[in-house]
Amino acid sequence: MKTLLTLVLASITSLSFSQGLVEEYDQSCNCTHFTNHYDNGDVSAEYLTNAAGQKHGIEKIFYTNGNLQYNRIWSKGKLDGIGKHYFRNGQLYYTEQHEDGVKIGDWTFHDEEADITQIIKYSGNGNDGTYEYYHSGINYFTKVVNNETLASETVLNQQIYDQLKSEAEAVQSAGK
Repeated sequence: MKTLLTLVLASITSLSFSQGLVEEYDQSCNCTHFTNHYDNGDVSAEYLTNAAGQKHGIEKIFYTNGNLQYNRIWSKGKLDGIGKHYFRNGQLYYTEQHEDGVKIGDWTFHDEEADITQIIKYSGNGNDGTYEYYHSGINYFTKVVNNETLASETVLNQQIYDQLKSEAEAVQSAGK
């Protein structure tokens, strides 16, 4: 009886404290659900693969504190849809968009105080697009990339641009 009770308790404990990668086939979607765990048993990642072994559906990655780091949508092994990335504290970091594996649309980046720091407007050709940089809600600098080459740069607020450039140079000098 003691042996049976020990086996039951050991089974319950192992079920509630998973570690490593767990794969579960789901016949209803002909897909495999993957769940990865941190050493403490908390979930670090969840995603699905289709019958061909390609990521398909929603992928979720978690910080060690349990907060969502990001979620993205996959279709037949390619990013396809809107994804969101978060800071460790749960605040939105940026929103991304893909179509059939290609970066498209407006990607908006925030700092931990929720202020917009950058907006990238992708044209659908690699990293081509318009990059807008913000400080305290003010668009101070814009650059355009065409055919993976810098096409133009425009300083929209010289005072902010100079201030941030000076601060960056000071930090870089201090690190040498």
